[in-house]
Amino acid sequence: MQRHDLVYLQPHESYGFMSTSLPLSVTMAVGKMIESQQPFTACRQDIDNIIKVATSYIEDGRKYRLALKLSKMPEVIVPPLALEILIPQLPKTIQKNTQDFIDRCSNLGCDIHVYGSFANQYFTGLPFVRPTSDLDILIIARNNNTSQILLEVEDFNQIAKSAVGLTVDGEIRLQGGNDISFNELIYAIMFDIPTVLVKTLCDIKLHEIDVLLGWNTDEREHFIRSNKRTFVAPTGSLAAD
Repeated sequence: MQRHDLVYLQPHESYGFMSTSLPLSVTMAVGKMIESQQPFTACRQDIDNIIKVATSYIEDGRKYRLALKLSKMPEVIVPPLALEILIPQLPKTIQKNTQDFIDRCSNLGCDIHVYGSFANQYFTGLPFVRPTSDLDILIIARNNNTSQILLEVEDFNQIAKSAVGLTVDGEIRLQGGNDISFNELIYAIMFDIPTVLVKTLCDIKLHEIDVLLGWNTDEREHFIRSNKRTFVAPTGSLAAD
């Protein structure tokens, strides 16, 4: 199980709620989600002997973040939703650009998935996507083409922003299961910040970028010189989970 994986709880699998203050209607809705096979998401596992999964729910205009605790590893775990499946729900103006981005990343040995508001709306039919929602994607890199992958991400981000005002956010998963915000990684590289937050299934730690990417000083400096005009510094908190 990895972060963002989809967990399809089966009716016979027992669970409990991490919060004890949820309305009864919301807890009952979780049972209906399981019956209709709506997926939950694997989140950070930071409690011994407890497996945590989460989902979101909207009732009476209020959004609830629901965390469930399981005593055993769930039986059905699959990768996150492929971005390609979601294309018909994106603005028509960027649908072809999105497919082109997926194809280029595939040529670089990457799989592109989606999570967050767009994925929640796809699975539940509830209005999670708002005008200010980001498109959260997970890039699973299977080789060391990190610099080219980041270029493709930034190019797609700029196209989506200029065409429909949509910000592309998310993470790149390097070999070894290290998840890094690609916007934070871009910012750190371009502004000579030596470390970046790395998330795994069980923890969050600062890591040296050169060690993560396998770059030496010359390679890092070459990347900065080559791409300085391409990247735009992201806004917002760099420590957002």
